[in-house]
Amino acid sequence: MTRTLTHPQRSWLLPAMLGVLIIALVGTSLWLWRRSAPAIDDAPVALARVEAQNFFTLSYRHPSADLDRVLSLASDPFKAQYSARRDAVARGLVGKKLTLTAHVPEHGTALEYRNGDRAQVLVAVDATTATPDGHRETNHYRVRVRLAKTATGWLVTDLTQVG
Repeated sequence: MTRTLTHPQRSWLLPAMLGVLIIALVGTSLWLWRRSAPAIDDAPVALARVEAQNFFTLSYRHPSADLDRVLSLASDPFKAQYSARRDAVARGLVGKKLTLTAHVPEHGTALEYRNGDRAQVLVAVDATTATPDGHRETNHYRVRVRLAKTATGWLVTDLTQVG
């Protein structure tokens, strides 16, 4: 007489344990990967947006404050170039009594380049020029803003119209 030992069916146990182990490994790997990934710094894009808007928002009523606002976010060589034109820009605003207002659309910025402490951002700006006689004209500009990270934060080193 042959005896057969009957064991409960355990054929599912090994695959289930392997499945749990794989899920745990993948979960742990994803957690470690996300934890070690550097956070995205949107500061250069945000600053480029503000500076482009400042650059195209000027009024004959307060030219010094408007020009100072542009220079406060600038670094050389842009700061030196803009400072050299400061008086001419102020005279033009006051002489023609111009008011320029700028708007950057919600999706009007694009990070073009970023490497460590340097960045380059494209910004779309809609600038409206108004005169005292009520004439208003809106122009659409595209500017490339180059930035450098300093000890105090990001600053604009160049602002060039590209379209």
